[in-house]
Amino acid sequence: MSRRLPAPVTRSLTVLGAAALVLSTWGAAAGAAPSYTAADTWIIKAIGTEQHVGSVHIKGSITQGTTTINVSLVVNGDGEGGGTFVESGSVIQLKRVGPLLYFNAPRKFWHAHATAARARAYGGKWIEVSALDKRFQSFDQFLNAGDLVAAVFAGHPTPLTVSGPTRYQRHTVVILGDTFTQKGKRSTGSMYLSATGPAIVYKIVERSPTESGTITFSHYGPAVSITTPPEPINLS
Repeated sequence: MSRRLPAPVTRSLTVLGAAALVLSTWGAAAGAAPSYTAADTWIIKAIGTEQHVGSVHIKGSITQGTTTINVSLVVNGDGEGGGTFVESGSVIQLKRVGPLLYFNAPRKFWHAHATAARARAYGGKWIEVSALDKRFQSFDQFLNAGDLVAAVFAGHPTPLTVSGPTRYQRHTVVILGDTFTQKGKRSTGSMYLSATGPAIVYKIVERSPTESGTITFSHYGPAVSITTPPEPINLS
């Protein structure tokens, strides 16, 4: 039987997803001819590369105010994937299989965001919702490496910069950067990309007055099999 997701839980999950380093909306103004810089071309190449990977491990930490969220996911190029978010000591398991999104949060998480009855009913159990549900688009974005990369410099208000080749761990990379000041407060973003061959993403860093985060991309390899969890509760 289908159930409706409690609004407080929806808001909490949306906050988790919104940590995906989004600045606003990327692209030329309506009706304007697109004008791409060298840095924009790197972004386009990176999005295309991530959309065609077999799988990649996405790991990181995002802080918004006093809340820190730790992320560890393995995602395929087709948007399927799974892993965990950890918020305030609650380990939230997440999976996407086809058009469906699944999550499993402990009773502690539900007690903080819903009624005691819902905490008893849903705590520690798999919940199923549509991955196309607009309430979860930001949350689901973490399971698509291409979408996550596209969001980093969305609507950047100043021209992006691109460095010359440099070293990051064992890789030769270029670093795309964005720095701007708004109301006297400085925000920065950077993305580390392979300098040769496919534009593989290795790291994303963002620092702003309200949010900071570092996301790493590693262990690129063949697509992994993501299985549907047993007996999920549908909350669409």
